[in-house]
Amino acid sequence: MRRTGGERAVVTVSTVAVGLGTAPAFLFGFLGPVLQADLGLSRTRIGLLVGLMFGLTGIGCLLAGRVTERIGARWTVVASTALLLVALTVPVLAPGYPALVVCALVSGIGYALANVGTNVSVTAALPVARHAVGLAVKTAGVPAAVAVTSFVVPGLGAAYGWRPVLLWSIPVVVAVGLAAALVLPDAHGRATPAADVATDGRLPSGFWRFTLAAILLIGGSQAIYSWAVPFLHEGAGATLPVAGVLTAVASLVALAPMIGAARLADRLGTTRRLPMAAALCATLAVAEIVLATGWGLTAAAVALMIATGAQLGTVSLMHASVVAAAPHAVGRGSGAAMAGFYLGALFAAPVFGLLVDVTGGYPVAWVAGAVLTTAAAACFLWCRGVGSAALTTGPSSPPTAHPAR
Repeated sequence: MRRTGGERAVVTVSTVAVGLGTAPAFLFGFLGPVLQADLGLSRTRIGLLVGLMFGLTGIGCLLAGRVTERIGARWTVVASTALLLVALTVPVLAPGYPALVVCALVSGIGYALANVGTNVSVTAALPVARHAVGLAVKTAGVPAAVAVTSFVVPGLGAAYGWRPVLLWSIPVVVAVGLAAALVLPDAHGRATPAADVATDGRLPSGFWRFTLAAILLIGGSQAIYSWAVPFLHEGAGATLPVAGVLTAVASLVALAPMIGAARLADRLGTTRRLPMAAALCATLAVAEIVLATGWGLTAAAVALMIATGAQLGTVSLMHASVVAAAPHAVGRGSGAAMAGFYLGALFAAPVFGLLVDVTGGYPVAWVAGAVLTTAAAACFLWCRGVGSAALTTGPSSPPTAHPAR
């Protein structure tokens, strides 16, 4: 495996690539009021854009593992930025809902490649004892994207419109694509020859439990990103700019518990990652119940911070647990788990918007999310028996497989 960047550079570029790849979904949500005013879109149709993007991400993840095995992590991430560039350009040139649908679909495929390519890059660059932290930092690209976009996008969209916001994103995409080409390793995420003989590259029996847990997790929690700004504005009484700032703050504050949970998981060993993920899911469910109570803006902002931190911590521990359960097939394992994650997001955003439209408020939608995240907690505990041989290694154990060289 040829590396072009050091450990920190690989993790940094992976973090930015993941955050940028998911940005269109948040742009749809944060520009929601502007899109409603300009194009006359309902909340359900805006939610559908988010769902379509993540749905295509889920489908793309099923193939992204094989793509990474074939062309390597570096060019997989570069390809993801190329697709994102196309996705953002289409609605700028041809404004309207059909162009936004194209943007959602193309960026979804690109995001699938970014997810798997960066997972392989980070696990190849870091020793196994630091996988949880490395993948947590990489996952931090998502709240970082939320923080940046929620802080600036609602105000810019209100002042200049939604098309300039998309246009101004294009140079950033080009820069990240160049950085990926220069820094990321050409790891392919395959097993070593010995492991390949033993496993034939197959995932462990029962690996589908990770896919199910991912579906339940995102199904119950995706709204804390895409619907945060509209909820704080319409459901908690904040002005649109204040709602954006509060969402940004929630994402930034959430980074501390997220990274802290990953560090603790690395110290305790791989067997503790799934129980910790289940505990964070339960915390997320409680926070969503608070969001449903309508106790006011302060309570909503605090609950949003807790929910964001718990959700991000769960996602990072899920990534690390998948790598530990299938060290011989990191690309395919990541693809299978994230396929569930983003196929779950296919229904999460539009159903949340539909529940708000039908009931005339947000409480029922938040309660439904709490039910799903509680089920996700139980499913993560059920995953403990998957790949048990890999999950019995401690924090100082050597890697059981390396990416192909």
